[in-house]
Amino acid sequence: MRVWPFRKANDEGKASRKARLQNLLLISHADDRQGLAILDNLCTALEFAKLRFSVLDLKRQRAWPGFGEFAAIVICTEHIEAWQKDKGEELQAYLQAGGGLLVAYRGWNDRFSDLFGVLPRTHAPAMHITTGLEFVSEIFPDVRGLKIGDLDWLFEHSRFDLGASELAADCHLLATDGTGLPIAWKRRVGQGHLCYWNTGALFCRALRGFLLQCVLDVMGTGVCAIPGFAMLHVDDFPPALSNAREEPVAQEFPGIDQQDFYFDIWYEDMMALRRRHDLKVTWYSIMDYDDDAPVRSSVPTEETLADARRILRERFRLAAEAGADGDIDEYGFHGFNHVPLIEASWPDLNVLRQRLELARTFWQDIVPAPLPASWVPANNWYEEDHVRALKAVFPEITAVCSLYSSGITNRGGYREFAREPWEDGLVCLPRDTYGYVCKPDLRMIMLSQLSGMGAWTHFVHPDDVYDVPRGLADTPFCRNPEGAFWRARRENGAPGLLAQFDSWLTRVRSSYPWLEFLTTSQGERRLRSHLGNDVEVWHCDDEIEISTREASLFYIRVGEGIQLSFRTGAEMLDQRKVDGGTLYVVRCEAGRTKVGLTRV
Repeated sequence: MRVWPFRKANDEGKASRKARLQNLLLISHADDRQGLAILDNLCTALEFAKLRFSVLDLKRQRAWPGFGEFAAIVICTEHIEAWQKDKGEELQAYLQAGGGLLVAYRGWNDRFSDLFGVLPRTHAPAMHITTGLEFVSEIFPDVRGLKIGDLDWLFEHSRFDLGASELAADCHLLATDGTGLPIAWKRRVGQGHLCYWNTGALFCRALRGFLLQCVLDVMGTGVCAIPGFAMLHVDDFPPALSNAREEPVAQEFPGIDQQDFYFDIWYEDMMALRRRHDLKVTWYSIMDYDDDAPVRSSVPTEETLADARRILRERFRLAAEAGADGDIDEYGFHGFNHVPLIEASWPDLNVLRQRLELARTFWQDIVPAPLPASWVPANNWYEEDHVRALKAVFPEITAVCSLYSSGITNRGGYREFAREPWEDGLVCLPRDTYGYVCKPDLRMIMLSQLSGMGAWTHFVHPDDVYDVPRGLADTPFCRNPEGAFWRARRENGAPGLLAQFDSWLTRVRSSYPWLEFLTTSQGERRLRSHLGNDVEVWHCDDEIEISTREASLFYIRVGEGIQLSFRTGAEMLDQRKVDGGTLYVVRCEAGRTKVGLTRV
């Protein structure tokens, strides 16, 4: 990122012919708190995507750069009411010549509201608060038809009270609120592209991918780097042993207790999914489910430890009998017990270190795998001193996997795919979706992750099927809120969790066939390579030139009437029709690669 005004850098490199360096201009205002949150979300997306950008803070700098050097302009502030008519004329000329403009935070200015696609009116529209979000166009693969209700994810749109009839005829709707009122639309202006979001909701991380794809769209031809991997985690395997017979499994499989369900039925079905969809799975293990430290004495008795070892051996023996010796791609660490690593649970760090040392010994003696390289925190919670204690006892652990679009930051949640802020020796590979059922909110955050990062991270538990509501208050927090069976349909025709998960994976494989499932260790290597990569992109009239230090995947989005031709060093993995053009996935070798542009 560069903050304008700036001097030209000497290290930008040179394309092999006269070309325009791919660069974006983001316009913000330091006094606009909501706009700064949107700017932060966008900057994070662009940095991960290796898209060069510059920021113009209107409070700090009154002079403007020339628009012509930028592939697109993104307005991240509502403070546009004082812009003079000449600024609208400059934007109009920029778009007419082929530039791109994204209004990422709704703003109003009577002088050029017509540029935004609003029909002439005698006064500014009123502000209204509405909710809901429905995508009516294929902004990127598989998003059209996605409808988010208030019970799925509460989007509160502070929006201008504009109906579709108050927009110009050439405006094309992308998204509406829950009542069908326009939230996002786009239009052509000369040779250029404009997109307007009539909301302040784009600060939301769950919409980050939507934001990035709109940037690529208005660019006309836009290029960004992606790591191109998925991870599937199974937490709590091998599971705790139990001979309980509970619903809904007891009704579907009479006489089957939890232990038989996990190691026979569930495991067999998961392995079938693994083969069918070409998955790799990382399994996260607890050493002792019965340990209740730090509640009891910090020094377990020899008898207690012997019993814990016996049970752990039995859990892994049952896993081996089920076929895990040949099927397990990788084991990761989930904890000595299932108590989250936070001060409220572990006020005495010495007790924690003791349990972690026990976990290391148990692992070396019993777990049929090398010492773990990754850690999923119990409850997806951890705190600063506690993660450092973990790293001290397990220096082999280099990745921590908590949560991405949710969670509490000071509890280790809401993490970026980046270095762990509390421990330099760890990188974060947070999970974003969970469970076996692709509910609307999970589909949204998965698609946002795929479109914004070219990655997907998901986790399940063997006991999810048992987590059914025991009372009305439980329903929103249960992992099987409808009480679905595992394999069979319920009396009302509702499919089992297995079939629903199979459908979910099938849908992902259909829309994103290039996505490569990796173990966490492999995903960490892929992420570190992506984060450390240097990428530059130049645009000519008839080609794109991509410079990448490491071999990488790229999204290349082009407008209607443009086709790509691939030369040495580039391989097309996928192409999909999207709203207004085509989205390609391309693998480029290290070095410089040229991709031809043909207008048809």
